[in-house]
Amino acid sequence: MDHHKDHPLQDFYRKIHARYDLVNRVFTFGRDRAWRRKAAAECLRARPVRILDLCSGTGDFLIELARQAEGPLELTGFDFSASMLDLARGKSGGLEERSGIRSLAFVEGDAAGMPFPNDSFDAVGITFGIRNLLYENSNAAQHMAEIRRVLKPGGRLVILESGRPGNVIWRQVNTLYLRLVLPFLGGLLSGNLAAYRYLSESSKNYHTMDEMGGILEKAGFGVLRSKPLFMGSVMLVVAEKRD
Repeated sequence: MDHHKDHPLQDFYRKIHARYDLVNRVFTFGRDRAWRRKAAAECLRARPVRILDLCSGTGDFLIELARQAEGPLELTGFDFSASMLDLARGKSGGLEERSGIRSLAFVEGDAAGMPFPNDSFDAVGITFGIRNLLYENSNAAQHMAEIRRVLKPGGRLVILESGRPGNVIWRQVNTLYLRLVLPFLGGLLSGNLAAYRYLSESSKNYHTMDEMGGILEKAGFGVLRSKPLFMGSVMLVVAEKRD
């Protein structure tokens, strides 16, 4: 597998982890929390017990799942960035004591080879992370195969991600924002221009919601629901593992 063209994601996230949450709030105008609430509700809709928060980052989605928990949940946050997971552990302190949380674990590793048995999880959630696994990534097919492998048959995959808006005018506004504002303000707040230039480019050039649906179908998933948010700049897609 040829990796020399892949983006140095681990390096990017190691350098920006301390300001990552702040920059997310700024760039989504504070809406990322509301979108995560919607994604968590979708993830919990089919009453899963074992949930994987893939590309967990600083743990915001896993924490939201814990907040909404009604039945017993076994939550696992998985990410390649040790520094991000350290922040997640700090932010999630005390969650294990909640009545709805049976277990809570953070695991560092590579999404192309996850250390979990086949059919381990009832649901997998990935918020603002799947484009890192697919965009200009030589391991894209392996990443999708691994997500499918660790999900139980009929298990839910919930994706919250930047999208390319269908509306032409809004797409142009969105592109200008991502090209001119995000990389420079993100660079200023985090001290790393290269990381936010990548995040800007990958968001600007990423798929529409329909294209994402096609990728999922090809990888062995069936799309159950998809919803555009923020006029299509963000997508919420719910799929299930098909036999």
